[in-house]
Amino acid sequence: MGQKDEPSGAHQVYILGLDADAYPCGARFNILRDSIVSAAMDLSCRILIRQPPEVGAVARKLPLGYVLGTGKTVRLFIPRIGPRLYQQVLEAAQTARIHEETRLGAALSQTAH
Repeated sequence: MGQKDEPSGAHQVYILGLDADAYPCGARFNILRDSIVSAAMDLSCRILIRQPPEVGAVARKLPLGYVLGTGKTVRLFIPRIGPRLYQQVLEAAQTARIHEETRLGAALSQTAH
């Protein structure tokens, strides 16, 4: 089942992992479904949901993934990607997480005084 429309980056799901040969693979999915997340977890993949625009700008380069099957149990087709793109997406997500934690920490310290 393919995906037609392209929502904003905040509504996309990005999945990254390594295949059986330890080669990077990654995909973006235009819809958040429990079955997609569950299948990605079964593959021991990283799942990035509701990412900030900085991450979306890099992760938008990921190929579109495909869902095989319907219902609660599905299989995912997550294509191989280059090691550089894999690293760029992971670094963007980590940087965004650090910025968010710093922002939240600063907000909490201001409200505590």
